[in-house]
Amino acid sequence: MRNLLSIIIPVLEGMEESPLKHQLLTYFPQQAEHFKTIEDSFVKLTAVLHDRDHLKPFFHSWSQTNNSAVTVAGLSNRMTMLIHKNMPVADEAQLFRSVASLNRIVDEDLAVVGKVLHSDLFYTMATNTCGDDGWLLRQYLDPSARAFKYWKDQNSLRNKDLMIGLLTTLVHEIYTHGEVEFILPKFTSWLEDDFGFDKDTLKHTLAWITVHCGPTEKNHFFYAVNAINYYVKAMGINLADYDLREIVADYLSKKAAVMETISASLDPVLSEEEIV
Repeated sequence: MRNLLSIIIPVLEGMEESPLKHQLLTYFPQQAEHFKTIEDSFVKLTAVLHDRDHLKPFFHSWSQTNNSAVTVAGLSNRMTMLIHKNMPVADEAQLFRSVASLNRIVDEDLAVVGKVLHSDLFYTMATNTCGDDGWLLRQYLDPSARAFKYWKDQNSLRNKDLMIGLLTTLVHEIYTHGEVEFILPKFTSWLEDDFGFDKDTLKHTLAWITVHCGPTEKNHFFYAVNAINYYVKAMGINLADYDLREIVADYLSKKAAVMETISASLDPVLSEEEIV
């Protein structure tokens, strides 16, 4: 059975030799425990037909760990602001190549291609699965999911060093490739067998996952690699000066904390009579 690392590692091995490749291949396997926690959360989700109200906290908080198009667009905005504010840039042409690569990550998400906002696809998936769109209520936002998003946005939109945002995007894109590939067969069986979805409903419900499978997220990862390589040239900095250990560890520990917490919400809350 494939796990997250078995999906992610071959992509990393296909990178050109660089400090990024070496560090990702070193640091990702060190997070095996967190990967297992995340895998277990999706196994628990798709194991049985849960009470649909118990699914709402899961889908709301999970969405907060995935919907990153605005963050990537904001990072791109910060990069062009360097020119707008006449900040020192060693090579403007390389900077705009970096921006162009970064923008390719969100083409599908923002319906620049594909014609459908990916947020709408997630809405369809979550609403069909939960039975209604009550999952959107902010009362379902777990503090761990809020903390994950805050950390990610701090790295990309607040950290003075834009390289931190680019490296965080890199880690997110390769992780997401692993996640969608890992969950697709599980969601397919779950929605077919336990929910009884017909082929048309299943296709529409799974669209958010399927559009990210195959080359999509893999390409996004390599666009993130290109954005970093161009940015390094644009700013005259040394990529080897950056250590991804903390970013990788923070990303996966915080993601695992979210998934562990929200998968616990799938358990019914027993009354005192039931406990007795």
